[in-house]
Amino acid sequence: MTRRHASLTFMGGMWVFPGGALSEADQSDASRALLTDDNVSPHRLLDLTGTPLPQSVCQGLAIAAFRETFEETGVLIARRADGAACNIEQLARIQTQRAAIAAKAELFAGALLDEGLRLDIGELVYWAHWITPSNGPPRRFDTRFFLAVAPTLHEVIADAYETTECTWMTPAALLAAAARSDMTIAQPTRYTLEDLRASIARHGTLAALVRNEANRRVGAIMPKLAKQDGRTIIVMPWDESYRDLPGESVAEGQYYEPVLMALQSRVERDH
Repeated sequence: MTRRHASLTFMGGMWVFPGGALSEADQSDASRALLTDDNVSPHRLLDLTGTPLPQSVCQGLAIAAFRETFEETGVLIARRADGAACNIEQLARIQTQRAAIAAKAELFAGALLDEGLRLDIGELVYWAHWITPSNGPPRRFDTRFFLAVAPTLHEVIADAYETTECTWMTPAALLAAAARSDMTIAQPTRYTLEDLRASIARHGTLAALVRNEANRRVGAIMPKLAKQDGRTIIVMPWDESYRDLPGESVAEGQYYEPVLMALQSRVERDH
């Protein structure tokens, strides 16, 4: 988890997963050249209506996940031609370009290609899809969450610009810290952590989790905002009154993990 800089307008000071925006550079020919020849097929990502996204966008979102993780944490999930993970010497050289890459996303592809490094989309497990409510604030986000196994020797270092701290914790420990108000997390983060905690308990090991969840079904989650006793309430798509509330709804027939549907379908909005 990374802690966002307190000065940031969106979720300042909160603990979040590493991530950021899809850039045009992530969909460029140079960036797609980073993908391994034997695994260039992206995950099957759908839009809000259930229509598949273009392959170039799906590939770009995966590349953005690799890039943003490196920019914010210094962890680089990339492989050499022999299949081995990026080694410490290569990482150290690319680390010198980290700030420049953060400022100019198109530099990411060149930095990796210069080191003979490639990206394997197959290392990412497509985990969740959250969209901010249509009847909420005008600034909105359409966010895909991926899971990956981090290289064991890569040190996690905050970039000191967007992130001020980084930490490794189990989902259970993070949820406990949030319950004690030691760490502030948003509702989508909490629900994703609950999903991760349940999956770890079900599969037993990280390797088993990655193997068994590789083709998991991911439904779009776009809550709605409603007023209740003068408070703003976040209403999840699995709430029985969701479709009767104002605002755009997710397409019918979305699949949600049982652990998600067992969580509260109405929660007070974070402030």
